[in-house]
Amino acid sequence: MESPKLAQRGRAAINFQAGIGIAAGRLMNECERTFLASPAANAPLPEDLDERHEAVSAVIGDMPAYKLQALLSEWRGRSHGAVALAAFEDVRETIAPQLQALDDGPSTLESDADFTPPAYWAETEFHRTAGGWDASDFNGYVHGELLHKLMLAKMFSGDIFAQRRAVAQAAPRRDYKRILELGASSGHFTIALDETFPEAEITGIDLSPRMLEHAKRVGNSRGTDWRLAVRAAEDTGFADASFDLVASFNLFHELSPPVIEAVLAEAFRVLAPGGDMIMSDVPRFAELPPLTAWRFDQIAKWGGEPFWRASACMDLGAAARAAGFVDVTAGGIGAAPIRHPYVLAGRKPG
Repeated sequence: MESPKLAQRGRAAINFQAGIGIAAGRLMNECERTFLASPAANAPLPEDLDERHEAVSAVIGDMPAYKLQALLSEWRGRSHGAVALAAFEDVRETIAPQLQALDDGPSTLESDADFTPPAYWAETEFHRTAGGWDASDFNGYVHGELLHKLMLAKMFSGDIFAQRRAVAQAAPRRDYKRILELGASSGHFTIALDETFPEAEITGIDLSPRMLEHAKRVGNSRGTDWRLAVRAAEDTGFADASFDLVASFNLFHELSPPVIEAVLAEAFRVLAPGGDMIMSDVPRFAELPPLTAWRFDQIAKWGGEPFWRASACMDLGAAARAAGFVDVTAGGIGAAPIRHPYVLAGRKPG
C-alpha cells in the first residue's frame, strides 16, 4: 500500500507528535544518567515495581527534565490518536474512495454480527484510543498507516517492520501450508508471514473489525488471498489440528496472564501434531536491567497498556510448557540489553 499522502497540517501535526516522543525519550535518558551517577545506584533497586518507582522518583522526581518528559509523555499519550484521526479527516474525501476500491479482491473477511467480544477488550481503550479501536470507520487505516508508519516508526529505534520479518523468519521451518496469525490487527505481521511463507494459506484473526477491514485492503493491494475473521485468540472456533504454524506479534502485552494461558492452550489445540508456535512480545522485566524495566513500566502507563506489567512479569516459557508445548525456547532476538523483540517458540508433539 502506498505511503499516506496527507495535507500539510496533518503531516506537520504527526511529525510534531513524533518529535515530542523523541524529545521525551532523550529527557528520560538524561534522568537515567543522573540516577546511575547518584549514590542510590549503588544499592539494588527493589523487586516490587511500585517500590522501584518510589526509589527512582526519590532521586530524579524533582528534576526539571523528569517533570518535562512526564508532561510531554502524558500529553502525547492522550492526544496521539486524535491527532492521527484529524490528519485523516483532512483528506478523507481523497483517501476513503481509494481504500474502498480495495474492498474487493482475493482477501476475505468473515465478521459475525452476533459476535460478542470479551469484556477485557470491549471495556478497555487500549493505547488511550478514545472510544476504542473501532470508534472511527477508518481506524484501521489511521492506526496501521498513519500512527505506525508516520509516527511510531520515527520514535522507536530500529526498523519496527524489520522486527516483524525477523520474528517470522525465526520459525524453524519453511514448508508450512496453513498458518494462523493471532491478533492480526491491520496486517503488518501478516505481510511478514506472507513474504516468509509465500506458499502458505494465511488465516488472521483479531477482535477489531476496523483493523481487519484495513488488513483485507492491504492484502488486496498485494494480490494475496488472506482469510481474515473477527474471532478471539483464546477461543478461535477452528477445528482441532487445523494449522501447521500459529504465530503472533506483540499480542501478549495486550492480555492478562490468564488470557495468555488460554491463548497458548488454544494455539496448542488448533495445531496439527508436529506443528509450531512462535509468538513475540515485549521483553520480560526480569531479563531487563532494573532501571530499564522501570522505564518500560512508565511507558506502559503513559501508553494506555493496562496489562503490560502483569504480562511482562510472566514466565512465558513455563506457560508454554504447561500448555503442552515441547522444545520451548524463550528470549530476545534483538540487540542487547533490551533484545526486543522477545520470542516464544515451541512445538506440539507429533
